[in-house]
Amino acid sequence: MITALLSFIGVVIGASLQYVFTRHIEDQRHIRNLRSKAYMDYLKNVAELANFRPQEKSKERTELMVRTADAKARISLYGSNRAIEAFSEWEQLGPTMASEEQRQTFISMVHAMREDSGGQSGVNLVHIAECFARCQRVKHIANHCSTFRGYNC
Repeated sequence: MITALLSFIGVVIGASLQYVFTRHIEDQRHIRNLRSKAYMDYLKNVAELANFRPQEKSKERTELMVRTADAKARISLYGSNRAIEAFSEWEQLGPTMASEEQRQTFISMVHAMREDSGGQSGVNLVHIAECFARCQRVKHIANHCSTFRGYNC
């Protein structure tokens, strides 16, 4: 009788622990997916704005700005501290690629977002800069730095 009771208690405890751990893992996965989607949406909108350059007060620009604001809000909710700090720094400088500092900050922001989304760590910032090679000065900065915004090149 005691053996059966102990076995039953063991099964209940095991099932409960499995439920709690599985639920925790699923919650973490869901948050990571929301975070990654917010980062992707924001970067997609920034790229679209930079390449498409819709006219001021056009319907396309308004829609793009609404989508960008939505992605910003989701980054503020789901982003890691490091990604939000990098994002905030880029926004404070003015979210453009007009200066070297803005480009470096943008690349650092993308790097933080990438690592936060579960990307492999240790990716060279030069390679990230090359993804944005259309801005030749970004590539130039990344190729000639000893440290790039606190990261080793």
